[in-house]
Amino acid sequence: MFFNLNERSDGLKHQAGYSLLELTLVVLILGIMAAAVVPSFFSGTDQYKLDLVAEEIAQALRFAQNEARRTGQHHGATISQATQTVTVKKWDVTTDPASTELVPYHPVSKKAFVFDADGFSLAQGVAIANASDVFLYDSIGRRRSLIFDQHGMPVWIMSAGADVYRLLDGTVTLSDGDNQRNVVIAPVTGRVTVQ
Repeated sequence: MFFNLNERSDGLKHQAGYSLLELTLVVLILGIMAAAVVPSFFSGTDQYKLDLVAEEIAQALRFAQNEARRTGQHHGATISQATQTVTVKKWDVTTDPASTELVPYHPVSKKAFVFDADGFSLAQGVAIANASDVFLYDSIGRRRSLIFDQHGMPVWIMSAGADVYRLLDGTVTLSDGDNQRNVVIAPVTGRVTVQ
């Protein structure tokens, strides 16, 4: 005498599957779990946008510093809160005041090295939030531009190169309305960090 496991005692075949109640319960549990995860996912996205813009600005400043070291010529950047741009420049310090000779090309895109925070589609809502010009120099106050000398040190140069002013503070503040991130240029070494 053998028993068939697919047949019930009343002679009907057993149907494999899930009941409507079981399926509804699983969907309900998944919905509760998704509701708990989604808000934290979107708050992390805002932080990611800030980090992305901060790294782009830091890379522009590092590029200017590296070009100054590589070429032995003064390079720097201008940060404009009004246009929300960071422009890498080659500076002519033999004129008074120092002027820009050209905008170097980005090593990848081969276009002028200008970062536009407003036009950066991956980071909508992030802005340069400094209330005044970004760079503070000894004796001359704030400027919106930074020059790296041939050694990569952050300075400001006037009087056709005769007057050199050292950087006291260089902090670019970024905000998305709720959160902030800073790009900091160390006054003596010119090291660029994101905080």
